[in-house]
Amino acid sequence: MNRVHTEVLALPDRSAGGPGRLPRTLMPIRVTLTGRWNTDASAFASPFMTQPTPTEPNPAIASVFREFLYADIDRVRSLFAQLVGGVPEEERATDSTSHKFNVGIRSYLGYAREGKAEDYQQRSLLDALFPELEQILEAEGWLTDISDLVHDSSSTDTAMLRGRATEGSIIRLTADAQLFDAEYVAQVLGGTSIVVDGITHISGPQAVTPPNQPKKGGGNRGGERRGRTPPPSYTESGRLEDLIEDFDPRFLGIPPQFLRDIVRVSRGMFSQGLHMLVSTEGGVGWSATTRLQQGRRYLDAEPDVLFSRYGTKPQAWTIVGTVGHFSSPPDAAAVQNMNFMSDDGSTVSRPKFVKGLNSLLSLVAGQGFADTPPYPGFSIIPMAVYRLIPRVDQVSDST
Repeated sequence: MNRVHTEVLALPDRSAGGPGRLPRTLMPIRVTLTGRWNTDASAFASPFMTQPTPTEPNPAIASVFREFLYADIDRVRSLFAQLVGGVPEEERATDSTSHKFNVGIRSYLGYAREGKAEDYQQRSLLDALFPELEQILEAEGWLTDISDLVHDSSSTDTAMLRGRATEGSIIRLTADAQLFDAEYVAQVLGGTSIVVDGITHISGPQAVTPPNQPKKGGGNRGGERRGRTPPPSYTESGRLEDLIEDFDPRFLGIPPQFLRDIVRVSRGMFSQGLHMLVSTEGGVGWSATTRLQQGRRYLDAEPDVLFSRYGTKPQAWTIVGTVGHFSSPPDAAAVQNMNFMSDDGSTVSRPKFVKGLNSLLSLVAGQGFADTPPYPGFSIIPMAVYRLIPRVDQVSDST
């Protein structure tokens, strides 16, 4: 049997201090081995790999298991490539078997029919890329864990965190965080309105007159409208609040418009997508926010599926990413004294215009209306969000 085995190996980089090269870095190379080997599966073993015996620990088994909620593989691949000069993305192993058949007169004339069977295996290495990158970044001093500092109850100086982690630096933060999606709020409240209206009809006659029908025997007293135009459907308007349908307000004790207003506020405060809001327990009271973009690895579920898995209460999550920016105290005076004109008053100053609007946005964010962390806070551009999977013995010890 002919076998072709292609394997990604990690060998020491012996280049002498070139740009972007780190000492002691493992460089991936691809080795192809071809030959006639025994058909026994136990014999198909790379000479570069040591097969562990049942009594010795397997170094390939990770000591920490991560359950990923989010991973930006493009950013991870970019950083990894800058560190080691390349990214191994897959491991391939191909087994090829050839058979020749010589039959009848054609065999006498030198004619042979050949059949070939090939077994191909491919294993993606991207899932193992981030844990390796996290380990390298921390070992080489590129990653800073700020969890102890933001949870320190004795720390009341905001400069301490800004001295350890500046904008653009890579950090790791483990803290309680909540997930929020305005679309999920609209879906839940919209489904509630549908259920309430359905139960009202199933239980008996309508408790209220339909909104598009006039009331009986009342006339149009006091300028009261005889009918009310029903709200547009979500498919017509595209607004999340239009998912709320009319229902008998006596069932819940609140009118449908109240639910629509809640969805409107959610839609205004949080733009489309999944948000993660981090709460800390330190003396400063740091807040942190991060946006999880759709289409990234692991984040492939609809909002209702996502929240059915993880719920709505705060949970301990670990975020690895870069610091986007630190929020500043709102300056109301800067907004009141906005002047967009140039010094001579002849033209509009574009820098002054942008600075004035940014001051207004900062003031709005300080009131909690904008999608940015209030002061004191910072934003995180995530590379990965995960939680640790505990071992069985750890779970039993904690209980």
